[in-house]
Amino acid sequence: MSPIALPPEVSTLVIGGGTAGAAAAAMLARHSTDSILLLEAGPDYGAFGDHRWPSDVLDAKAIPLSHDWGISTVPTTSAPSLDLPRARVMGGCSSHNGCTASLGARADYDDWARQGNPGWEAATVEPLLHWVHDRFRVRRYRREELTIAQAAFVTAGLRSGLPFADDLDDLEAGVGIGPMPVNIVDGVRWNAAFAFLDPVRQAEHLTIAGDCLVRRLLFERGVVVGAEVATAGGTQIIRAGRVVVAAGAYHSPTLLLRSGIGAANELAPLGIHCVANLPGVGRHLLDHPCVQRDFHGRTGLLDELAQTPWNPDEQTVGRARSSRCDDGPYDIHVFMVAGANSGHPGLPPISLYGGAMRAVSEGRVTLRSADPHANPLVDHRYASDPEGHDLAVLAEALELLDHMTAVPELAAVLGKPASTTDPLQRIVNYCHPAGTCKLGPESDPDAVVDTHGAVHGTEGLYVADASIMPSITRGNPNLPTAMIGARIAADLLKLSPAEAVMDRP
Repeated sequence: MSPIALPPEVSTLVIGGGTAGAAAAAMLARHSTDSILLLEAGPDYGAFGDHRWPSDVLDAKAIPLSHDWGISTVPTTSAPSLDLPRARVMGGCSSHNGCTASLGARADYDDWARQGNPGWEAATVEPLLHWVHDRFRVRRYRREELTIAQAAFVTAGLRSGLPFADDLDDLEAGVGIGPMPVNIVDGVRWNAAFAFLDPVRQAEHLTIAGDCLVRRLLFERGVVVGAEVATAGGTQIIRAGRVVVAAGAYHSPTLLLRSGIGAANELAPLGIHCVANLPGVGRHLLDHPCVQRDFHGRTGLLDELAQTPWNPDEQTVGRARSSRCDDGPYDIHVFMVAGANSGHPGLPPISLYGGAMRAVSEGRVTLRSADPHANPLVDHRYASDPEGHDLAVLAEALELLDHMTAVPELAAVLGKPASTTDPLQRIVNYCHPAGTCKLGPESDPDAVVDTHGAVHGTEGLYVADASIMPSITRGNPNLPTAMIGARIAADLLKLSPAEAVMDRP
């Protein structure tokens, strides 16, 4: 693919072509004629209909790793390094994920508003949640579509006291277990590039460019004026009237830090001039920590699954309430990966997971150096909250999983355990980072952006992705992240969420 000529100046520069950036750029293009440039560090393979996308990225049966950033956690004496898969490609992690689609819960967004962020309550953002749900063409698996292994997992959940439910893509979804809703169309992972960018790719005022790494943002007296961009042809300065950063929970804070937005006393040793002293940048890192049990699978299981016409690794999810649950409907996920285990090469064919979906432990993202090509330092600090909330929830999730593995139908599928290590001694990740550019009022010392996504202490700069979540949504975050991108864009357009989703005349 020939590189696209980048315009020297645009009205709006959107950085990051992942779930949030694609939704933000699409919303801006739909309702404005101002010039927009969307930059993605990874490749852009064009529209779905161009037939240039790699087969592994399209295949929704497996989780590809072909475009991974290669980020891992900082190893400690008590915890080895964990891989943190993030996709460097247009569509971002929606091009590499397991396709589970969740809206979160009404209580999640109402909680954001209660934390001092008016305009983020569920009643306001709900139209955008439904809009992104429709754009991702979400459907629910039918029970008869489940593989032998996934059907046994549901049976085990039902025998363990969970009711049947397949409504994870509903704001009112509660306790239950069943087939999951997915952004899969005819076996294709329907990513954010297809969902949001394809309908606007032909707009003359929108330029979409891949393989463009933004080195740093440029400021004049606290006002953002553009960015320095590395391309195959060299380095280019692009001036912009405003900049929307949507590079994800690891890379959005990294870009802000490289550009001089962060704790002044930490930037100075790296030789970075401080533009805005915001200690919260990179802090408040959230995720859904998990416990994991691995099994070898019964003899012949992989052959059986391979002969099934549709045999993805993931198809079902269970939700439960722990004794520590808040006012929301649930705070535990249980799910099974059974088959090729494509996203985790080297693991046995079956892994069972239990996740703490309202985890409160906070980690941190920091810079290794000012080098834009260096991956960030990531320390998730799973289950480190001083009151032990997360560890207690994970213990109850493990208890539920152990109860389920004793159900004969599931036990017959699992085969022998692959490890006897206590899962609570090695917490793993659900790959749902959030919170590193926290949404909140200036009175909040950890806040990075205000209720409009504007970065405190600057002008013309916005963040619009999962990094602004003040608390993590209790479901898989792809749809909420798209909503955030669209919500910030709608605000820039002076449109309410309800107005933003209306078709233009």
